[in-house]
Amino acid sequence: MPNPFEKANVPLSVDELLDIAFKRAFGKIKSVKLYRDPLLLYRSREIARIQTIADNITSRLEKAVKSFPNIDRLDPFYRELLDVVVGIDDIRHALGALQWASKICKRIARYYIAKIRRTEDPDKMAQLRKEASGRISSVLKRISKEIDFLRINIPKLRKLPDIDLTVPVVIIAGMPNTGKSTLLSRLSTKTPEIAPYPFTTRGLIIGHSELESVGKTQFIDTPGLLDRPLSKRNRIELQAIVALRHLGGIVVYLFDPSETCGYPLSDQISLYEDLIEQFSPDIIAVVNKLDLEREFPRGFLRIREYARLKNIRLIEISADKGLGIAQLKKKIISVLTEGGDEG
Repeated sequence: MPNPFEKANVPLSVDELLDIAFKRAFGKIKSVKLYRDPLLLYRSREIARIQTIADNITSRLEKAVKSFPNIDRLDPFYRELLDVVVGIDDIRHALGALQWASKICKRIARYYIAKIRRTEDPDKMAQLRKEASGRISSVLKRISKEIDFLRINIPKLRKLPDIDLTVPVVIIAGMPNTGKSTLLSRLSTKTPEIAPYPFTTRGLIIGHSELESVGKTQFIDTPGLLDRPLSKRNRIELQAIVALRHLGGIVVYLFDPSETCGYPLSDQISLYEDLIEQFSPDIIAVVNKLDLEREFPRGFLRIREYARLKNIRLIEISADKGLGIAQLKKKIISVLTEGGDEG
């Protein structure tokens, strides 16, 4: 499933809408009937001008509204992102303003066209057309803030990542330099792609693989997001983490007992416990950099003791050397297919 906002239409500015509408209204209009009677010809031309102005504006406003996905039918992941990036109430208000303006412009056009049909004075017809144009312009200017809001924010929504919500997701978490990128490349069958995500330092890094008994699976690294304590997060970042939870996937959390990542093991454990509250129970605890155990034995003893006390089943690997990857894949398959009762 692609980003549902990808095809959302960015509305033209008020000045652009008016400029196009008026240029077309005073250009050659195909709908004008070539009456022999000058009065009928004049009336037809003024009616066509009003109708052209209204049609050009309302069609563009309605296109912007209709191209936006139904908010109530959005997947919870994208709905959460919509709220954090733009604000659901704000986007509803802006889209509602465009619908209101379209309705009023149509009403104004009908009103003045009816008056012109009853008028025999060409000067009066011109005056009525000017009044109609002025009122339509005023309506548009009343929603200029809402139009500008959509013009600023729809491009942001269109840049959100494409995530296939129909296939399983495995999120790789852990503090910086614990080996997440290396593990992602080990688990993925293709070079991972970078998808825009406005809450991370580099966007989401997404890899894909075919897992036995599971099929296509997405592996996601979130640099800058799931690598710091939640207590240091602002509201927007926390909401972005909640959005990831809506993906319904599992989390592979990497520990680096060697502490060569630059973060003490105690901080890594604290982040792990933070994430358990967000994603529990589907977190696979993984000890990485097993190839460094001889140089840093104390850290490996500490994490094993912590796991024993907390009844956590660790998977031990070296993403760099490729050690334990098969066992980790087996565990991921087990969790995705049967809730982790095996392996």
